[in-house]
Amino acid sequence: QTVTFSQHRDSLDQSQTLKEALCPFGETVRYHGQAIHVSGWAKRFHFDADQLSTRISNLSGGEQARVHIANLTLLPADVLLLDEPTNDLDIPSLEVLEQSLMEFTGAIVLVTHDRFLLERVSTEFLALNDRGDADRFASMEQWDAARTKAEQEAAKKSKPATSPTAPTTASTTKPRNTTKPEKL
Repeated sequence: QTVTFSQHRDSLDQSQTLKEALCPFGETVRYHGQAIHVSGWAKRFHFDADQLSTRISNLSGGEQARVHIANLTLLPADVLLLDEPTNDLDIPSLEVLEQSLMEFTGAIVLVTHDRFLLERVSTEFLALNDRGDADRFASMEQWDAARTKAEQEAAKKSKPATSPTAPTTASTTKPRNTTKPEKL
């Protein structure tokens, strides 16, 4: 099963309370087979218990992003597809996202410009190039080195080969004297 976290996040029901958004039914959520009370679940995502009655419409953009992350982590998934998940997130939301990704037991496909997050949560990098090829790397550093080497090789191929040229010699010929020498 695949769960997608898009940079164009699904909008939350702005009329719901934080409690309703985090836990639509009852007082507990099921996470990794364990029942967690909604106040504990809220705390995990940096919300205080006194915020549970706050309407979603009154939460900041970063707080709403944390609610979205909380809801995604509850969905059963084998694969997470994340398209620029760090866009517009505040520091607490970034921390929650990173922690949630580190705890995820399935595969994660992460498309992002956030190199710090990539280095922290990735075990393998798949680099796509403009020719439709893909290469696997163990780190961003390894990928950067391979990319630099490929760019240097491409630059060498694009320059015409210059062979050493033999020195040119200028030959000068004296004009012939067409007049006959005078007799003495």
